[in-house]
Amino acid sequence: MNNNFYTIPNDWYNEFNNNFMNDAPNFNNMPNEMFNNMDNNNLADPKNGFLRGNLFNNLYDPYRNYKYRELKPNNKREELLYNILMYNFTLVELQLYLDVNPMDTKMINLYNKYLIDKKKLCDDYERQFGPLTMEGLNMGTNSWNWDNSPWPWEVSK
Repeated sequence: MNNNFYTIPNDWYNEFNNNFMNDAPNFNNMPNEMFNNMDNNNLADPKNGFLRGNLFNNLYDPYRNYKYRELKPNNKREELLYNILMYNFTLVELQLYLDVNPMDTKMINLYNKYLIDKKKLCDDYERQFGPLTMEGLNMGTNSWNWDNSPWPWEVSK
């Protein structure tokens, strides 16, 4: 078999499939009871989901007696960035769920609501502190202001 760089013998593929793929889990036949009857009651609010690293209450398994530390923004800029990160995390969690359950209209509606909330936060941040991305609100002005405001990791006191 040729992959444009070097020739791989056909028996290599046979050996790989016979030795490794037989032991691999079959995700197509895996039970999906953890996502059955999922509704908004099984979801943590975006803040708690973000802090603990899992949006789904029925899938969250805390490590021993570990208590996650709540982050406390020091100013309006940090608060907006924190909330944007929180909604980014929530949207990724819902995207992963919707990859498995693409017909769940409740979750699609919740995803769209959180997407609108995140967009409002990003717009608010960019109006006050400058662009977050190259496609940000303030990029259409006459001056190139991408690097005028402090970068998100820069400490402002």
